Amino acid sequence: MMDAATKGRKRIGTIRWAVALAIIITISAVISYLLTSGIRYMYFDGENDNFLIWSTAIYQIMGSITGVVITMIALMLYRRMEKLLNGIEEVAKGNLDLEISLDNAGEYKVIFENFNQMVRELKNADEQQKQFMKDFSHEFKTPINSIKGFAEFLYANELPREEEKQYLEIMAKEAGRLAQLSQNTLFLSKLEHMESIRNKEKYRLDEQIRNCVILMLPSFEEKRIQLKVELPEIWYTGNEEILEEIWVNLLDNARKYSSEGTTVFIEGKATEEYIRIEVRDEGQGMDEDTKLHLFDRYYQGDTSHETAGFGLGLSIVKRIVDLCKGSIRVESTLGKGTSFFIYL
Repeated sequence: MMDAATKGRKRIGTIRWAVALAIIITISAVISYLLTSGIRYMYFDGENDNFLIWSTAIYQIMGSITGVVITMIALMLYRRMEKLLNGIEEVAKGNLDLEISLDNAGEYKVIFENFNQMVRELKNADEQQKQFMKDFSHEFKTPINSIKGFAEFLYANELPREEEKQYLEIMAKEAGRLAQLSQNTLFLSKLEHMESIRNKEKYRLDEQIRNCVILMLPSFEEKRIQLKVELPEIWYTGNEEILEEIWVNLLDNARKYSSEGTTVFIEGKATEEYIRIEVRDEGQGMDEDTKLHLFDRYYQGDTSHETAGFGLGLSIVKRIVDLCKGSIRVESTLGKGTSFFIYL
């Protein structure tokens, strides 16, 4: 059975060209025969002339008509191919604003459409790369400038030991943030170059999530946030190490955007068709504009930057879910909290 991609694949009508050529030859043969027959019977004695000579004339006329038609077709195809070659040359020079007109494209319409789509995708990829470098440079530069500033200040001034330790502690935190940014960026880049997840094993997904909760429990206790976990026994076949990033990032996101004294809920459900994991908080929630950009790189809904982060966690979550052939859904109300639903 053909899959959806194969069914939707566009094809060039080469069979139609062969049929058209056969029709052209047939029509030219009929025209040649009628023309020579008319001349023969109108101006010559049909009974005494040489039929072989007239047959040769038929083939000559037929060949001339066919040759003229094929030459016209060849010129038309040459012009269309020239448009394509010129377009390829322009793209090779870096012109990604080019689109080939579909006027009089004929059988080349499919090729021109695919070429235009390819150029648009290349342009989008180029813009995304430029935006990525811009965002990464900005996020990378902030902790570096902070470390540089404190280092220069410590070098130029003699400070009491306690004050010096405070500055060194800030520098260490900024260095840690820098290392975390680099690690997350490299990990996301690795995920985006993966086409599928390998090294899959069957394991207890509910136990993995509980282990993540225990791992992050101290950071929740600092904000007096309660954790309520209701998970049945769930078996899943996947890469345990990669899947762990989903739960760590979702829990950390819930912690960052929850107020003190609130509760974060982790609930699960397993059926024969799917596995659903919900992570729900009672935090600040988000508006519709924030939800639209939630999974963009370096995007942070908290424009005040009061919560520490780089805006990569949810991008990592979304990419892993996609690689698992699953889906992610978000429900949020501003001021009331947010729920993330993971379907595997």
